Amino acid sequence: MLDEVIESANVHGSSLLTQEAMVFLERLHRHFHQDLQQLDEQQHRTNNRQMTKAQIKNANWEVKPVRKDLQDRRIVLKNSATNLETVLDSMQPGPNLFIADYSYASFSLNDRLIAQELVKMFLHQNFFYTVPKPMAVMITPSDWRKSDDINGLCLSACLVDVGLYLFHHTETLVRNGSAPYLCLKGLATYEEARWWNSVISYLEREQNLKEGTIKASISITEENVHQLEGMLYELRDHCAGIHLVEEGRGVSDVARYVISIGHKRKTHVIRENLGSETNSNAALFEQGTREAVEGFDGKCVTDANLIKMMKGIWNHYMPEPNQIWKRRQEYLSLVNESTVV
Repeated sequence: MLDEVIESANVHGSSLLTQEAMVFLERLHRHFHQDLQQLDEQQHRTNNRQMTKAQIKNANWEVKPVRKDLQDRRIVLKNSATNLETVLDSMQPGPNLFIADYSYASFSLNDRLIAQELVKMFLHQNFFYTVPKPMAVMITPSDWRKSDDINGLCLSACLVDVGLYLFHHTETLVRNGSAPYLCLKGLATYEEARWWNSVISYLEREQNLKEGTIKASISITEENVHQLEGMLYELRDHCAGIHLVEEGRGVSDVARYVISIGHKRKTHVIRENLGSETNSNAALFEQGTREAVEGFDGKCVTDANLIKMMKGIWNHYMPEPNQIWKRRQEYLSLVNESTVV
């Protein structure tokens, strides 16, 4: 059966779905299939969350530090990675981190395999031809609720994305002073963060990596902000920080709350605005300035043309690698305490 799957997959032109890679993916999916079903059935109850809330809030814990190549993320470029020219050109203005985003709902398996192939080329270009130093790289995997059908073999799409990335690139990343990094999008509860932490720990053992090598940022919106501290706690050994995704130009109280929690727990908070990159340069300049002054540790953009301007702003207001030292104690209890996990 597996040989047939591999033959069928490679008909579509992907060199990534080797026999060894498919065995690895199938083993990964089998190991976590039952846990995925439990998540889907929402088996955890509210009283467990309330008990966890008190423990997490009152306990003295911190997110473990990230490697050197993730300490400075003042400018992050996120791209679908389906256009090779765009991916390679994105290196030229000098972002500190590139995120290859596979999480689009419209992306088929073939779309994501193409993106994986292009990221493979990008990594080679990044580590062997970039001057003066390579940038860090992350991927945003598919939602954990999505599945792939590869010639009758049903696999979790997020595990396909992460599994292929680690299987093919861990050695290259580690050899060049980096590691596999993820940006987790669409998490609604701390139980999902706990599941991802288990996946990451398993992958570290499979790849013979030290515990805590693989890091993952979490994407936070107004919908899941009440779960923020619980998510950080579950991922504290593997967390790479927070991506706050908000609409609008201003800096809201929710944003200040996220900064206060993130910095209290010693982790980065990166700002990502929805729908604002079509604004005028003057408005974008004002927005970036406010975000840097408020205490964000970096800015995520999707338009590479904004990198030069944003880097100038962040270089001026944040000469150090990040602003984790900047605390906002007055916002630590902003979100309704009855809903915070």
